[in-house]
Amino acid sequence: MTELARAVQAQPHAVAPHTHIEVRGLNFHYHAQHVLKNVDLDIPAREVTAIIGPSGCGKSTLLRVMNRIYAIYPGLVARGEVRLDGENILDARYSMNRLRSKVGMVFQKPVPFPMTIFENIAWGIRHHHKLARAELETRVEQALRDAALWDEVKDKLKVSALGLSGGQQQRLCIAR
Repeated sequence: MTELARAVQAQPHAVAPHTHIEVRGLNFHYHAQHVLKNVDLDIPAREVTAIIGPSGCGKSTLLRVMNRIYAIYPGLVARGEVRLDGENILDARYSMNRLRSKVGMVFQKPVPFPMTIFENIAWGIRHHHKLARAELETRVEQALRDAALWDEVKDKLKVSALGLSGGQQQRLCIAR
């Protein structure tokens, strides 16, 4: 049993007013290595939940499973249930596009798309909405303002996002 699984099992299950994410019997394998074992966890809606543990205990793996980031890599397998508002996101029939619209992740090391600052934000908006150019520009600006980045990049929107500082890349990913 991993440190994470022991820590989760050691916590009494309090009844939350609304469970937003429910993990049941989660097992995860990196090829032959069984790294998450029978994890059960309830995450209530509209509350801050901290996942704390030593390096290598499975915290990041658990978060990656909740976003199915592992799914594009062969040999990585999740079994069990991760329910988001009652629906099992590990079910292959659960749309990745739908999941991405509900669950986002910003990593310690940000990963901007290899395109301009503007396109990093506009890409997702275009994917979900068919907007006139003026409305798209307004939405991109608002997203950058909401992430406290607009004033730093408003004159560099056609520049590659990969040239931003680490902190700016982090805020760009939040805006995206």
